[in-house]
Amino acid sequence: MRPLISALAFALFIIAPALAAPPIAPPSGTYTGEGLTVVLKRGAGDTYTGTVSLNGRTYPLDADFDEDDGLTGTFEVGDDEFDFTAVLKGGTLTFTTGGTVYKLAAPASAQPANPLAKKPPANPLDKNPDAKPALPVEGALKLKRLSIKDPGINNIEAVSFLIPEGWKHEGGITWMHDYSILANLLLKITDPATGAQVEYLPMQNFSWIDNPPFPMQNFSNYMGNLIHPPIRDAAAFVRTMYMPQALPHLQRAKQVEVERLEKVEQQYAAAVAQAPAGGQASVYSGRVRYEYEREGKVWEEDVYIFLSYYTGQGMTIWSVSSAYSFRAPKAADGGSGLDKAAPVLTTITNTARVSQDWFSGYMYVSQLFRDRQMQGIRDATRLSRMISENAEHTRQLYAQAYADRNASQERINRSFGEYIRGVETYTNPYESREVQLPAGYTDAWVNPQGEYLLIGPGGHDPNVGSTVEWRRMKMVE
Repeated sequence: MRPLISALAFALFIIAPALAAPPIAPPSGTYTGEGLTVVLKRGAGDTYTGTVSLNGRTYPLDADFDEDDGLTGTFEVGDDEFDFTAVLKGGTLTFTTGGTVYKLAAPASAQPANPLAKKPPANPLDKNPDAKPALPVEGALKLKRLSIKDPGINNIEAVSFLIPEGWKHEGGITWMHDYSILANLLLKITDPATGAQVEYLPMQNFSWIDNPPFPMQNFSNYMGNLIHPPIRDAAAFVRTMYMPQALPHLQRAKQVEVERLEKVEQQYAAAVAQAPAGGQASVYSGRVRYEYEREGKVWEEDVYIFLSYYTGQGMTIWSVSSAYSFRAPKAADGGSGLDKAAPVLTTITNTARVSQDWFSGYMYVSQLFRDRQMQGIRDATRLSRMISENAEHTRQLYAQAYADRNASQERINRSFGEYIRGVETYTNPYESREVQLPAGYTDAWVNPQGEYLLIGPGGHDPNVGSTVEWRRMKMVE
């Protein structure tokens, strides 16, 4: 009997692979994990198209499904193609390329059904397929990704934000080829319901020479910088630089408060510590609050200013490196509507992310400016072609500068969020990075499309009845 059992076991071992379930054709959807995102769209027959994304770069893919081999195909990187295979099993897509294996979570629609699991509550949309989905519970906040593209650089994404669903925006990237800060983000993001708004203000570099060899008028252009003596006070800066044009409504406003943001300054100081040889570096950060009447309501407005200074050899080069304004009408009971809106407005500013491709293109144009190749800057068509031809080179050239900038900005955002209060820091499991969101919610969720959902007491699983996978985020201690 024992030899028979051994022979039977051996036979089962041999035929076991033949009894294994064949690969499953992956349904259309977004698969994410280990920093990789694969978007698949099933076409006619067993053909697929889509994209594969890693580290902010996205590449097109084509593939075919075979019952023996699973999904096989290629993705394009410039003029090159690379092979990959993908097999869906048990809610996990195993994506293999170049000897590297990624385990990607399948969307909810691709998850196998467990017959023993409790059935989720009925989806109210099933009874009315034309109904628009509402937030799962009253008081929830959904944040969507806003992408600002730059027509000046091949219409690529320049910067992105998280903004509440339903908020509007106007403005974008403005190029100013005669100045050393060549591009400015001049943008307003507004809540149509309350009027709460964040506005990004112009940035500029300034120069001041103690004993100039020839007369120099204030606000004249000297080698791309505006001539003006250093201003080391937020209220004076707003009054001098912004009230004449960018913020003319503040000319009639009452100045309520001026506050120096010393904790934020500490982070900016680290970012500008490398002063020119023989010089000294310093920073100033401040907030000015105003009140004024508009359309029969009393409005409040906070203007945030971040200034840096390099002094040496009889010259000061100084800059407004960041400036924006929060504004909102006062509450009906006379309370501060701006203080209530500040956490959401802070989330918008703190989630701003400059794209690496745009940053590299901007740095390339800055080099042209420094090299006095003005004709290459003014000719938009030629400039776009030059940037495209040198895209990968400039991306690699400025990769470290981009990484350093992001690390510095995240430290500044954390300090600013701690100053504002009313915000909390979470970890995005799809991107393994921190994000600051308004406080006061019990659960925070994110999906692969970069949308966030904050839910209050009572709880709710947004995966119920959803075709998009949501993951709960952990709060950073």
